[in-house]
Amino acid sequence: MLNYNPMTEALPFNKHKSLLETFQSDPIHVQRYTLKNGLQLFMSVNRAEPRVFTNIAVRAGSKQDPSETTGLAHYLEHMMFKGSSQIGALDWHRESALLKKISDLYERRRLETDPAVRASIYKEIDQISAEAATLVAANEYDKLAGSLGARATNAYTSNDQTVYVNDVPSNELERWMQLESERFKMVVLRLFHTELETVFEEFNISQDVDQRKAFAAMNEALFPNHPYGLQTTLGKAEHLKNPSPVNIHQFFDRYYAPNNMAVVLSGDFDPDQAVRWVEKYFGSLKMRAFDTMPTAPLPPLHGVQKKEVFGQQAEFLQIGWRFEGAQSDCPDMLQMIVNILSNGQAGLFDLNFIQKQKLLEARAAVNSLTDFTVLLLWGKPREGQTLEEVQSLLMQEIENLKQGKFPDWLPQAIVNDLKYTRLKHFENNSARTSAIANAFVKGVEWSSLVNQIDRISHITKSQIVDFANAHLGDQHAVVFKRHGEDKNVVKVEKPAITAVQLNRTDQSDYAAAFLQNDAPRLKPEFTDYSTAILKTPLKNGLTLDYVKNTLNETFSLYYILEMGKNSDPLLPLAIAYLPFLGTDRYTAEQLQQEFYKRALAFDVSAGDERVYISLSGLEEYFTEGLQLFEHILQNARPDADAFKKWVADLLTKRENAKKDKRAILQYGLANYARYGARSPFTDLLLEDRLRQLDPQQLTDVIHQITSFQHQIYYYGSREAPEIAGLIDREHIVPETLRPLLPAKKYPELTTEKDRIYFLHFPMVQMELMALSKGTPFFNRPEQAMASYYNHYFGSGLSSIVFQEIRESKALAYSAYAQYITPQRKDRAHYLQAYIGTQPDKLKEAFDAMRQIIEEMPVLDSQLRQSREAALKQLESARTPKSNIYWNYKAAQLLGFDYDYRKDIYRRLQDAAPEDLMAFQGKYVKNRNYTYLILGDRAKADMDFLSSVGEVKELTLEEVFGY
Repeated sequence: MLNYNPMTEALPFNKHKSLLETFQSDPIHVQRYTLKNGLQLFMSVNRAEPRVFTNIAVRAGSKQDPSETTGLAHYLEHMMFKGSSQIGALDWHRESALLKKISDLYERRRLETDPAVRASIYKEIDQISAEAATLVAANEYDKLAGSLGARATNAYTSNDQTVYVNDVPSNELERWMQLESERFKMVVLRLFHTELETVFEEFNISQDVDQRKAFAAMNEALFPNHPYGLQTTLGKAEHLKNPSPVNIHQFFDRYYAPNNMAVVLSGDFDPDQAVRWVEKYFGSLKMRAFDTMPTAPLPPLHGVQKKEVFGQQAEFLQIGWRFEGAQSDCPDMLQMIVNILSNGQAGLFDLNFIQKQKLLEARAAVNSLTDFTVLLLWGKPREGQTLEEVQSLLMQEIENLKQGKFPDWLPQAIVNDLKYTRLKHFENNSARTSAIANAFVKGVEWSSLVNQIDRISHITKSQIVDFANAHLGDQHAVVFKRHGEDKNVVKVEKPAITAVQLNRTDQSDYAAAFLQNDAPRLKPEFTDYSTAILKTPLKNGLTLDYVKNTLNETFSLYYILEMGKNSDPLLPLAIAYLPFLGTDRYTAEQLQQEFYKRALAFDVSAGDERVYISLSGLEEYFTEGLQLFEHILQNARPDADAFKKWVADLLTKRENAKKDKRAILQYGLANYARYGARSPFTDLLLEDRLRQLDPQQLTDVIHQITSFQHQIYYYGSREAPEIAGLIDREHIVPETLRPLLPAKKYPELTTEKDRIYFLHFPMVQMELMALSKGTPFFNRPEQAMASYYNHYFGSGLSSIVFQEIRESKALAYSAYAQYITPQRKDRAHYLQAYIGTQPDKLKEAFDAMRQIIEEMPVLDSQLRQSREAALKQLESARTPKSNIYWNYKAAQLLGFDYDYRKDIYRRLQDAAPEDLMAFQGKYVKNRNYTYLILGDRAKADMDFLSSVGEVKELTLEEVFGY
C-alpha cells in the first residue's frame, strides 16, 4: 500500500518526475516543472475538495509602465478578459481591420493638442467602435470560464506583478488550460473605449480612498526617481485620457512571455497529468528575449521626508523606512521586528499603545517588493491627540526597540506564532497559490520562503537591536493623513460615448467547439451533519459539539450564546471591555503575554443576536489555554481608569465611523432603509448613559456569561472524550443554567412606495443602493431560484447587469443586483442593487439598472449556461471540516437539520429558462424600492431624484443614532 498524506501529497508517478523540483521541509509539498519555453508550473496537491485554485502570474506591473503612459499594466489586465482572435471573435478579419483603425486614431489623438480636433477624433473612434462591437460575442471569455463551473474569476495588478485568478472544478482543469493558453496568446483591444471608461471610474473612486492616497504619498517620499514612487498602479489622469494601444501591445509582447510567467495550481489533481496538459497547451507559446528593467540605486534619504494628504476619513499617520528588496536578507529581520512591534497581542504597540489606551489604533507591517522592502508603522489618534503626538509615540517605541526594551522570550514566541499562522494559512488553496505566485514574481526561491521561519528562529535579540540602531534612524518618511477637503483631487471626466450594442446571442466558432467538449460531471456530496459533528454530553446539561481536525495540530474552541445586544445592551459593551481587564493573578498586559507565549489567541465578539468567546492556537497548549480562558471569564476585575479611556475611545470610533462612506452606506443607510430610525444599528447606549455606567456592571456581565445556556464547539486534533473530560474539569458553570434572555424585536419595514433617502457626503463619486423588501419570511422556493437568478442576472463578468451597465454603457466601475435570501427563517427576502458612479452619470445609470431589472433580457443560451455553472459549482463544492459546524449553525437558523444545498441542487437540476422567467415575474418585477444615495449634494440632480419618488435628506446623526 502506498503511504502518503491525501491532503497534501501527490500520488507517486514516473513520467516527468526527473524534471520536477521539490523543496525540502515544504509543508505543502510544492513541485515545480519548467517548460522549454521558460514557463514555470508550480503545483501543490490538496485533496480537501475536487477543485483547483489557479493563478497565472506575470512579472510585470506598474513598475514596468512606460513613463508616458502610466496605468498601462492595469489597463492591460482589464483587456485580457476581452478574448483573442478566437475567443469572442465572430469575424476576426473584419474586426482586426477596425481595431487597427481605432488604434491609429488613438495614437493620433494622443499627440494632438487642439481640443476640437481631439473631440473630432474621439467621435470617429466612437463610431468605429460601435461597428467593431457587432463582430464580438460579448464577454465570451467569462461565459466559457463560467461553463467550467469557475469561481473567483478575477485579476489584480500591483507594482511588480499582474496575476490572473480562477477556481475551477478538478475535472475541468484541462479545459481551463485550453482556455487560458488561448487567452494568453495575444491581447485584443476590443471594446476598448468602454473599458477605458471603467478604468476612469476606478481612478475616480480612488480619489475618495484616503488609504490609497497615503500609500502613494509614502511611495513618493521613499522612492524618488524610481517607478515605485513616480507612478501608481492606476496611473496619472492625463495618461488615462491619452491611452496608447500601441504601447499596450508592445507591453504585452515584451512582458507576457512564457519565460516571464508562472502557472500556479493548488487543489485536487494529478501532477503528472497537469504537466502533460501544460506542455500540450502552453508549450507552444514562444519564448521571447527581453531586458528586465534596470533599477538604478537610490541615494539615501536625507532626514525625515514629510508628506500631507487630506480626505474625509478619520485621521491617521504612517511612518516608513526603505530597505533592500525581497531577495535580500532584510525581509527576515523586518518580519521579526514587525512582530516585536505589533503582533496583535504582546507587541510593543499592542501593550504600550492599545492595552494602555494611548492610541486608538497602532500597527506595523512589511511591504516586500522586488526592488525594495518597506517597514511601515501606522497609528490613529485618540480624541484630542494630534498626528504629531502619534508620531512621537510611535518613534518612542522604535527607541525602545533600539535599546532592547522587549522581553527575551518574545522572539521565540513570535516564531511559534508564525508557525501557527502558516499552518492555518496553508489550509486554503487560495493562500497557497498567492504565496507561491508572490515568491515567483519577486524572484524569491520557494525553498527560501519555506525556510524563512527557520532562519528567523536563529535571529538573536542582539542582532535585532544592532539592526534597529543601524537602520531605523532619521532617514525615513512620514505621511500625515489629515481630515479635510482634498484640494488636489483630479477627476477624469467622461468623454461623450455612444452605448455599444452588445452581441449577447452569437458565439464564436471557438466557443461552439469548446462547449461541445464538456468534461464528465462530478457527483455532488452534501454533508451529513449527524455523522460529521459528534455530540458528547457534558456536565450540567451542556453538550460538546466536536469536529476532528485531520489537517494539522491546531485547534479552535468556542463558547457560543444565542443572544446578544438585542437581548442585553450591556453584553457587547462588556465583551469589548474585557480585553482591557486583568484578574487577581494577572494584569491585562500579562494575560496577553501569557497567551502569546503559547501561540494562543483569545478572542471575544458580540453581535445583535449571538456572542462568541473563542480560544485558538497550537494543540500542544490547549490545556494551558483553557485554564487561562476560564480564569479570565471568572476572575476579570473592573478597572475604572481603563473604563474611562475605553468609553472615550468607543465614542471616538463612533465619530470616525461617520467619516467612513462604507460604514455610512452599508450599515447606517442600509439599516435605516430596512428598519427606519429605530434599528439594531441605532439602538445604542448614548454618551451620557455610557459615562454613567459602573465598570462593575460590565464585569458582572462577563462573570455571568457562562451561567446562561450556551453551546461549546471544538475543532482540533485531540479525541472527543479527552476534550470532553478537560472541559468538564475546567469549565465553570452553575448546576442549573439560566435561560437565554428574550431579544428585542425590530420590525422590517415594507417597501410600499418608491422613496429616496439622500445623505450629503463630500466625495468624488456617488453611490446608489436600492433595497426592496419581498417575502417577509424564509421561503424555500425563492432560495433555490435566487441562486439561478443571481448567476444569470446580477453578479459576475458575464451577468446581464455587468454587461449592460459596464460593458455596453460604461456607466460604472461597480454594479450588481442580487436577490438576497434571509439568514433566519423569520426574516424577509430582499432585492438589492448597487451602482457606484459619477454624479453626471447617475440618472443614466439609474434608468439603465431599473429598466433591466424590470425587463430582464432573455438569452436562452446564457440562461442555460448560468444554470450549468451553478450546478457545477455545487457538484465540486465540499465543505471544509473547519466550516462544517458553522454551516450547520446557519442551516439551523433557517429551520433545517441537514445540508440544504441538496435542495438547491435538485431544484436547479429541474429548472428551465421559463422557471427563471416566472421567478422574475413573480418576485422581481413591479417592485417598489427604497433608494439610498450617498454623495455631494452640490453635484446631485435633485430634480431627477424628486421625479423618482419622495426625497428625504438624512443627517449622519439620524442614520447613526448619535
